[in-house]
Amino acid sequence: MTDDKHFTRPARPDAAPPGSAATPRSDGDRAWTLLMRRRFAGLPEQVGQARRFVALAVGDRAAAEQAVLLTSELATNAVQHTGSGADGFFEVSVYLVGGSLRVEVADAGGTAGAPRVRRPDPDAEQLPGGRGLAIVELCAARWGQSGDASGRVVWFELPQD
Repeated sequence: MTDDKHFTRPARPDAAPPGSAATPRSDGDRAWTLLMRRRFAGLPEQVGQARRFVALAVGDRAAAEQAVLLTSELATNAVQHTGSGADGFFEVSVYLVGGSLRVEVADAGGTAGAPRVRRPDPDAEQLPGGRGLAIVELCAARWGQSGDASGRVVWFELPQD
């Protein structure tokens, strides 16, 4: 059983309060509605479970396939590069925010610093890893991160239409 010492949700102004599914909130002129939230063990096989969870939460919205792909990238990063993958867990939250779909992946943080988009050498003979955030940057309307070494949230937004 994983305990909460491996996971600290970062304090942030845009964090949804626990149990807020029935209570929309606003961020400026954008109303937020939590569709679903779930925690996953920080294991590689849980990335597939996170994809299925987001597919269920998003349903038949136009952004469903992209949301599943980008969630896979962020969940993989959480397992591979943060304390979530060291006997911890990560959490996926799906929101409707104004006219967008927003997915957040909260992890246990790490010592490597803030997530950043890497630009691999296009002339390299082998394709290195590290393309996850580049895919998120390319596909998402907006994305970002907050938190620190004790816990981080990486999120993306996709238009619904």
